[in-house]
Amino acid sequence: MIPFQLHRRIPFVRRPFYQRDRALAELSRVVAERDAALSECQEQGRAITELSGTIAERDAALSESEQRVEQRDRTIKELSGRIANLEDAFSKSNAKLSEITKFIKSIPAVLQYRQAYFETFDHAAPPPSLPAARAFPLTNTSLSYKEKLTGLLPISNGKGAEIGPLDIPILSKEESNVLYVDHLDTEGLQEKYPNVANIVPIDRPMVNDSLFDTLRSDGPLDYIVASQVFEHVPNPIRWLHEAAKVLRPGGFLALALPDRRTTFDLLRQESRASDLVSAYLQDAVVPDIRSVYDHHSQAAYINMLWATPLSVTPEEVVDGCGLVQPKRATDNYMEYVYSAKEGTYFDVHAWVYTPPNFLIIMAQLALDGFMPFRCHQFYPTDENCGDRGMYTFFVILEKADKDIEVSDLRNSFLRCLGDNP
Repeated sequence: MIPFQLHRRIPFVRRPFYQRDRALAELSRVVAERDAALSECQEQGRAITELSGTIAERDAALSESEQRVEQRDRTIKELSGRIANLEDAFSKSNAKLSEITKFIKSIPAVLQYRQAYFETFDHAAPPPSLPAARAFPLTNTSLSYKEKLTGLLPISNGKGAEIGPLDIPILSKEESNVLYVDHLDTEGLQEKYPNVANIVPIDRPMVNDSLFDTLRSDGPLDYIVASQVFEHVPNPIRWLHEAAKVLRPGGFLALALPDRRTTFDLLRQESRASDLVSAYLQDAVVPDIRSVYDHHSQAAYINMLWATPLSVTPEEVVDGCGLVQPKRATDNYMEYVYSAKEGTYFDVHAWVYTPPNFLIIMAQLALDGFMPFRCHQFYPTDENCGDRGMYTFFVILEKADKDIEVSDLRNSFLRCLGDNP
């Protein structure tokens, strides 16, 4: 048993250890707090490092963004300059377009077409209001050259004549009761065209250069076919009247004519009604000096690849804006002109037409009492047809009654103006 006195001293003996323990506990707490603070500082350091990286990335992105802004500003400035240039060019282009439009509107062919269109349909021609012609009254254009020219004629049960068949007649003797007519007899044609084979025998060579004198003993005929002939005739109005004289009432005159825009006549001016009237009133029997000069000075190798490799297309000439210069078909053409002055006959395209131009001329002739026919059917040039029709337009004329109104006669041609729907 511990003595009382010793027992009472024991606490006093352990007190230093107690204080030490408290100090150690406090120290542990302080160390723990320090460690926690150090850990927090380390975490903050990592956060600061990460933030510094983010700031660096932001600064890099900001720098890149600033560069992009600068590039954008440069691009905007460049585009603004381009836009200004384009606006200036557009303004100049509009001014030029306005000048071109004004010029086109003042072209006689355009003015005449627009007036004729309004006269016929009682409203302005739809834009672009440029001269155009349509198939009318039948609108089917997917016909062959022969079908367009002869499809409406009484071939199987009628009697007719074909003028200028040469080696490629439209109608055969087997299918029709047809007489072949030309300006020379068979022997004369063979002599004139030594390089043309298979010239058909001519039934009626021209008498006195008159269609009437040639065919009056065979009339009245039901129809006359003339393919690529009418443009050669020196006196078209007289020729039309002579054709009418040998046709029965209601008889047909079927014409196929070259379209200036697709042939060697591309560079030539289109004929006018006044030209035809002048030839008629002057009783022309050969192409006049004007016709011979115009033909030989302006006819060029266009769409004539069959004749020469120097030929170019109408599109090349038009799109070339003067850079494409087609070779003229005739050298030393003034020799022909001076010979024409002495009355020599030259086989030329005395007349130059486009479909709307032809219709307007015929309507003018009807108005002035020169036209013995009404338009029965019209087919404009079809550049996609695949045969000779791509260079040709067709008109089927019907011999008019003597009491027909001039307005009806004129309107029969003008109603073919415009475009098919």
